[in-house]
Amino acid sequence: MKKNIQIKPDDYLQAGPLEIARFGNKIIYQSNFNDNQFVDFQKELASNFDDIVIQIDELVDEISVMVSVLPAEQILQRAWFEMAMQHIGLRSEIETNSENVLSVRMLDYLQSIIVSVSPNSALKTEVSERDWIELNNAVEKLFNLINYSYHICHTAKRKELNPDIDMDEEEFYFKAQMYWCNVRGERYHQFQAAHLSDLLLIHSGVIEENFGISSKQLISELMKIQDSLMYGMGNAIEDMQLFQKETMSCVKDRILQGEKFKKEEDVGELLRLVIHENNWDSRNEDICGRFMGLDLFDVAKVTNIPEKLLSSLSFSRGEDKEFFAEGEYRGWPLRIWPVFKKPFVKLNGKYYCFDLNSLFDNFYRVMQRVIFSHAPLYKPDWNEKQKNISEELPFKYLNKLISGSQEYRSVYYRSGVGKKGRMEWCEADGLVSYDDHLFVIEVKAGAFTYTSPANDLPAYVKSIKGLVLNPSQQAQRFVDYLFSAPSVSIFDENHKEIGVLSHSDYRKITILPVTLDSFTEIAAQIQHLKSVGIDMGKTPTWSISIDDLRVYSDVFNNPLIFLHFLEQRMNSFLSEVIQSDDELDHLGMYLKHNNYVSYANSLKDTPETRINFHGYRLDIDNYYADKLRNPKLASPLNQKMPMRLMEIIEVLSINQQKGRTRISSFLLDCAEECRKTIINNIDLVLVKQKETQHSLPLSLYGEVKLTVFCWQESCFPRNEHLVLEHSRAAMLAVNDTTRLIIELFYSDELTLEKVEWRDISIDEIPSLELDRLNEIASNLKKYRIRKAGKLGRNDPCSCGSGKKYKKCCIDLNLS
Repeated sequence: MKKNIQIKPDDYLQAGPLEIARFGNKIIYQSNFNDNQFVDFQKELASNFDDIVIQIDELVDEISVMVSVLPAEQILQRAWFEMAMQHIGLRSEIETNSENVLSVRMLDYLQSIIVSVSPNSALKTEVSERDWIELNNAVEKLFNLINYSYHICHTAKRKELNPDIDMDEEEFYFKAQMYWCNVRGERYHQFQAAHLSDLLLIHSGVIEENFGISSKQLISELMKIQDSLMYGMGNAIEDMQLFQKETMSCVKDRILQGEKFKKEEDVGELLRLVIHENNWDSRNEDICGRFMGLDLFDVAKVTNIPEKLLSSLSFSRGEDKEFFAEGEYRGWPLRIWPVFKKPFVKLNGKYYCFDLNSLFDNFYRVMQRVIFSHAPLYKPDWNEKQKNISEELPFKYLNKLISGSQEYRSVYYRSGVGKKGRMEWCEADGLVSYDDHLFVIEVKAGAFTYTSPANDLPAYVKSIKGLVLNPSQQAQRFVDYLFSAPSVSIFDENHKEIGVLSHSDYRKITILPVTLDSFTEIAAQIQHLKSVGIDMGKTPTWSISIDDLRVYSDVFNNPLIFLHFLEQRMNSFLSEVIQSDDELDHLGMYLKHNNYVSYANSLKDTPETRINFHGYRLDIDNYYADKLRNPKLASPLNQKMPMRLMEIIEVLSINQQKGRTRISSFLLDCAEECRKTIINNIDLVLVKQKETQHSLPLSLYGEVKLTVFCWQESCFPRNEHLVLEHSRAAMLAVNDTTRLIIELFYSDELTLEKVEWRDISIDEIPSLELDRLNEIASNLKKYRIRKAGKLGRNDPCSCGSGKKYKKCCIDLNLS
């Protein structure tokens, strides 16, 4: 991007000294406060804090009183219907607006209120339209106050009380609370069954022993709830339309046969008679129950989950005593919500499920607590099995991503970590080696904090440290060991040597802390958390959950493309520009911009400018929305690249040659125009070489120092002398010190069969060859200048040196 070009934003908002501009899916924030303005503004915010807290407390009490006098089933049924209507046609969370988000809060927050507040003795028989509007408005006002006014005033108040407050830590505190209140949906619904299967199948024995249902059966029943809440209403409408068509057809037949009626009531009676005569009473009842009643949400009707388990997974009305217990944040969304603890609600003797996110986001941890309460002696077995499966899963999904990799599990080595540097045995959970990439894996099966960041930020940060920082430091210890000598030995648990590794074999080393629980929003910006004591060290760290790793294993179908993405992802680890609240936004940025860190750097014009990269996961969301309906749908999530380039990457990945990852990354690093130049010329050369019957090498200059040979055996054999002579001359022509040679071998049908490469250096050229090669280089330069045509003095020189023509080849004799 040229610095002197001004680009008009798609949207622009100015409120006093604050400016917000949107360029596509990038939002840039800038403050133009002077010092006095900012101080006055902060004082005003701090003075408003106490009043904001009072307003929130009053709203919470108001909502709880309204809920206590209303029929809970009707509240939740109406909330679900409103939510469903708000989300019709939405396939990505990026497309949601404030009304969409509010409709979800009307479901999960109100269910939390229902199970926390005892019902009034004088319950209303129905939720009137006025009741619903008042309740909706109150909940909307509550979340608006908390999400906006409360946080900004709270920070101003804290800064007033402590002028030396760490604002980076304060920003983290704010974000953590926002995530807690508003972010739901840990994984795509496409993966709910796989997630639960990965974690619960190993506990099938204890689940069946205590509740009479196996893990496999339980997962199958939970999928019925998902189908009912996602597709049940649509299916009910289709069934009702078909039923009406069939019944009316029978009624018409009866009329044609001479059936007479005098009043409208007779038509209704005839319908009832037709239904009864055809034994359709239960069918009619079933359709009406799903379409107008509560059958879609009645877990006992939708599934065969035993009542003992349903009872353990449910709160009755007013049963939870913690959400509204006296103290700070009483009834606020900043406390632990009851739906986090139990997803179902028991009303009038029936068990209901209205919200899929409340069901699936926490189900594994909910089941863990349920099992511990019913079978406390199983706790050590659960923890051991959880540890084993959590250490297995990263290898399962990495093997899918980079099949053919070499694995080492539970690796032991000796390191000076004891007192006074005494050598002791240390363990790394695993290593995965693929070509010149090494992953150092540390897995944490512990649960992400069960404490709200609003109540206890230190505990919240401690949880992150336990799940990410500590394993990263353990992995860094192995990396340090790897670099402690040219070659190091690794051992198994019996301290028997299982391999020897050399750090010189690896171009890229990635620390990979993997967590069982998802905290995508925090993990995506883990490199920016030094202010809260989370310093990930010097080695690029990819903190990721099993959920996100599972997505990547589904999206990428070529290991070399995945590893190139990972290289770009790790570049963002070192970037201060990339700010994203979602791991999958990194994938979206890669698919869109390739080298997205360089792209981000090109947008930031001042140190004060803040850019939030948001919404890049849109295509990913859309893909999984489609795949939910069509499980066999192939992933369309690929970078746009020419077919010949994709062919090269495919051949490199299949042939398993050492160093292939570096070559594929070299080619994939090229910008779009450079890619097109290479590939278009390959197609052109393949045609011309067949006509001329001699080799036509391709050379690129500048940042991409590359020479390509396309060999066609039916036209001419490979010429080793030509390869070296031309490539060295191309290097000398622009005074490069190194150059990469790639040789492509094509069949008679112009199908790529093999790729070979080598690096050459100017230091390797024999001194006796320099004069002759310099003459060839001069001729190459002349040829390129003639081919380019007339150049201006300030034009880039066509020889490829990167200099202006007047400072390069203007005096070259072209005769």
